[in-house]
Amino acid sequence: MRLKIELISDDNVILPVGFNSNIQALIYNFLDKVDSNWLHESGYKFEKRSFKLFNFSSILEHGKYLRDKKLFIFPHNVSFYVSSPLEWILEQLAKNSIKSETVRLGNNVMRLNSINVMKPIKFDSDEAIVSAMTPIEVHSTFQKEDGKKLTYYYSPYEEEFTGLINANLRKKWTALFKRECDYDIMIKPLFSGNGNERIVYFGTGKNKTVIKGWKGRFKVKGHPEFLAFAYDAGLGSRNSQGFGMVEIMRRKT
Repeated sequence: MRLKIELISDDNVILPVGFNSNIQALIYNFLDKVDSNWLHESGYKFEKRSFKLFNFSSILEHGKYLRDKKLFIFPHNVSFYVSSPLEWILEQLAKNSIKSETVRLGNNVMRLNSINVMKPIKFDSDEAIVSAMTPIEVHSTFQKEDGKKLTYYYSPYEEEFTGLINANLRKKWTALFKRECDYDIMIKPLFSGNGNERIVYFGTGKNKTVIKGWKGRFKVKGHPEFLAFAYDAGLGSRNSQGFGMVEIMRRKT
């Protein structure tokens, strides 16, 4: 299930590099307080992993980037998608955003202009072409000899890319449904070279994280129910930080 949320302001919307964290904070603030705290602090567990089971797009409108100030300036209205396999998350988002007179996106005081439920995507086959609206990322963390941690981000040309995406999605499934996942997913890039590689910042200042992911078109194969789950929950890691949202370009019939 997917929502499109549009906010409007009396002034231009100014956001820092790494503004995904501002969108994430807005989403948590739209949830009921008890549920928001539980989802943020605990979420859906699988072994040592915790999954929030929502994802979101970047701002859909084009912003002007001020390189010297590291700021984006957007028009008075901005919009983005929020997606989740959990109806309660999107229901609370819709209910509480409608009830709010004003909302805060970063330092911008805004109002809800519209909220729309997007038409559900029906998967009738085991194959589809998707386009990454936000970068898809999977990684491994290693410890170096000096004790410092090193994060390695995989490219779609490495076999670990599809393997880790599959393992991650299976864990999300088990965390939500509390049963072993019998499905697998395969993902293959429909591009070559490094033109679709993206370096994205999440957060600002001391809390800033630099993350590498990939956009572009991919072929995905799997059981239709599993493909639908991937569409709602997101592909790869860090979905609740705004990574791994895809749109359907073509489905096999």
